[in-house]
Amino acid sequence: MELIKKYLSMHLKKVLEYRATFFLTLISQVLSISIELFTVLALFQKFSLLKIYDRYELLLGFSVIWFGSSFAEMFARGFDQFFKLIINGDFDLLLIRPRNLYLQIFGSNISYDKISRVIISLLIFIYSSIKIIEVFTFLKVILLINMLIASIIIYVAIYIIGAAFCFVTIQGLEFFNIFTNGSRQVGQYPMGIYKKPVKVIFTFIIPLTLVNYYPIKYLNGNVTSIIYIFIPVFSIILLLISIIIFNKGVSKYCSTGS
Repeated sequence: MELIKKYLSMHLKKVLEYRATFFLTLISQVLSISIELFTVLALFQKFSLLKIYDRYELLLGFSVIWFGSSFAEMFARGFDQFFKLIINGDFDLLLIRPRNLYLQIFGSNISYDKISRVIISLLIFIYSSIKIIEVFTFLKVILLINMLIASIIIYVAIYIIGAAFCFVTIQGLEFFNIFTNGSRQVGQYPMGIYKKPVKVIFTFIIPLTLVNYYPIKYLNGNVTSIIYIFIPVFSIILLLISIIIFNKGVSKYCSTGS
C-alpha cells in the first residue's frame, strides 16, 4: 500500500510541476468527451434513432464505455507504453526488484490528465442510471458497480495483451488502437444497431456487450433473469487470458541487450 501511495504521489508531483499545461489538458479532455457525446446524440437525432432507443439508455451505454477506457488509460498507461520499458532496458530493472512486476508496470506511468474524462463519464453514468431505474434495489446497485468494474477490466486486459506483443515486436503496435480506441468508438453506440457478426465479436472477443448491452436490458426491465446481474463478471476471463499471455512473454524474455 505504501508503494502505491508513493507511485501516486510521485506522478502527481510530476504533472503539477507544469500546472498550466496540466489544467489545460484537463479541459481538452472534457471537450473531447463532450464532442464525442454530442456527435452520438446528433447522429441519433439525424436518423431518428432516438425514437427507437431511449436517450438515457444511450447515455448509460456511452458513459460506462468511456469510464472504463478512461480509467484504464489513467492507471494502465504503463502497459500501453510498455514498449518504452523494453527499448530503454528499464524492464530488466523491474525484473530484479523484489516487488510485484504488475504493480511496478502500473506505477511506471500514471496519466492524471485523464481524470477529467473519468469524472465526467461517471457523472453521466450516475445521471442516466437515476433516469432509467425507477426503484433502486440492492441487485441493481450491484449490477451498476459490476458494469463499471468490468469495463475497467476489459480495457486493462487489452492493454496487457498489447504489452505482451512487445516481447516479440519490441516496438508498440499501432494496430492495437483498433482494440482500444476502435472498441470505444463502437461501444459508445447501442449494440442493438449492429448486425450479428459485430455483436459476436464484442461479446466473445472484446466483451463490451457484457457491460452495456445486456445489463441495460435488465435495468430497463426488458429482462428479469438474475443472471444478467452477474454477466459483467465474465469479463474477468479476458483479464485472466491477458495475464497468461503476458506471463508467457515474461518467461521467454531474454533482455533487449545493450
